[in-house]
Amino acid sequence: MNTRGIAVEAAHMIREAIMNGTFQPGEELREGALAESLTVSRGSVREGLSILEREGIIRTGWHRPATVIPVSRDHAENLYRLRAGLERIAAQGAAERARPDCFAAALEGLRSAVTDGTTRSEVVRADLEFHDAVYDVAENGPLVSAWQAIRSQIRLYQLVRSAEPERGYDSSLVVEHSRYAEILTSGDAEAAGRYAEQHVESALEGLLGRLGE
Repeated sequence: MNTRGIAVEAAHMIREAIMNGTFQPGEELREGALAESLTVSRGSVREGLSILEREGIIRTGWHRPATVIPVSRDHAENLYRLRAGLERIAAQGAAERARPDCFAAALEGLRSAVTDGTTRSEVVRADLEFHDAVYDVAENGPLVSAWQAIRSQIRLYQLVRSAEPERGYDSSLVVEHSRYAEILTSGDAEAAGRYAEQHVESALEGLLGRLGE
């Protein structure tokens, strides 16, 4: 594997450690310790951290260690407002192109994650893979790039949101996404756009409830 490939793999492993809770929001990430645990060079770790900084899930500074971004209400509100706008455009585009079976695999993955008793990280992964499918069907390259730019941050907040889900959260997750798929495949772009925004706004409301004042 070349140097670039090692850095990408290091970024992947650090990202997954953040998402599974090994590293918490606000926690420092030490290059030396990471290099030792991942058995890669400090240079590869440094490049991997640069990838994660571009994704927005870590912060770095001059002569300061990298840290996982802290979560906050203000950041969440700004991030989810952006997501709502992107999601509306994606849903409208997907509704114009969707076939009846477009979202079947993504929905089945979500149902399996919920019913098989997998980790919260896997449930969130399946949730976002459904949304990935919406963007893919929309066939809008710049829109996909915009989604990918915030996806890791959304994933981190979704993990905070679902860490201790309230009663019925998982079943409602499947119901909401099933309804979303029905609207997308109906061909009604306006209805799809409205539902997409409502879906994101609902997610934000639940998240803010977890973050407190």
